[in-house]
Amino acid sequence: MFAKINGTKLFFDVEGSSIVPVGDKMIEQEACFILHGGPGSDHTYFRPWLSPMAKHMQLIYVDHRGNGRSERTDPTTYSIEQMADDLEELRKYLGLGQVFVLGNSFGGMLAQVYATRYTKSVKKLILVTTTPSADFWDEAQTMADKMATAEQKKVLPDLFEGRVRNEEELDEWWKIMLPLYFHNKDENLFAEMGGRMITALDVSNFMFANEIPNYDVKEQLKELKTDTLVIGAKHDWVTPLNQAELIHELLPNSELFIFNNSGHMPFIEEQELFNQKVLDFVNKKPITQGV
Repeated sequence: MFAKINGTKLFFDVEGSSIVPVGDKMIEQEACFILHGGPGSDHTYFRPWLSPMAKHMQLIYVDHRGNGRSERTDPTTYSIEQMADDLEELRKYLGLGQVFVLGNSFGGMLAQVYATRYTKSVKKLILVTTTPSADFWDEAQTMADKMATAEQKKVLPDLFEGRVRNEEELDEWWKIMLPLYFHNKDENLFAEMGGRMITALDVSNFMFANEIPNYDVKEQLKELKTDTLVIGAKHDWVTPLNQAELIHELLPNSELFIFNNSGHMPFIEEQELFNQKVLDFVNKKPITQGV
């Protein structure tokens, strides 16, 4: 499904019904935007692992501007702020009120920018293995020195420094690097994920060169009163655990949960526990009222 938003076409997909039958009534379910990492990736790596939550809330997967199945457009419009504006227009397009927002990795960065720009649109925030600023990169390299293979150390900087030259090289980078994002190695899983993903090199190169180095929402988070679940993972190399701890410290109304047997994607490695923690959080009575 596509929505014409801010001069481009955004792909989104919906899992779960907006209303469900309960006895003699139809009960409205909450909506949750699901924001993927990258930049230059797509939403497919969330599926089917988040799918069980669709019985309890409506999951709206979004391929960000220029990513995945969304339309390619002018690279100079690939900014985190523009993607946040796109998300707000998509919310209006779909006729939604306040929404839950779940973002992983770069999607978590986008979620933070969206929540600080459109606070009244966000009911609750779920930040999964992400970071509040570009400062994460120094710690990520330290973690990689401890965890990566020689081959991974050799190619690791290529993506983050914008040296990947074509889509074939980007696909090869992910083939080499994807195992580093996991605590438990499963070659069949890596092949399936890589086969489903639609990459976008122009987005990746532009944003790593121009956007990510300037990303910093630490000061804004101090003023953000939205109830937030911050999720970190013990074996995450790219957004190390101290980044989740920092977000938790900055946010006035947050709780921190650490997954001890996962890398960057705890919704895959500890799927059942992850989904239960998210559902418990969204169903919990808000810490704050009227935000």
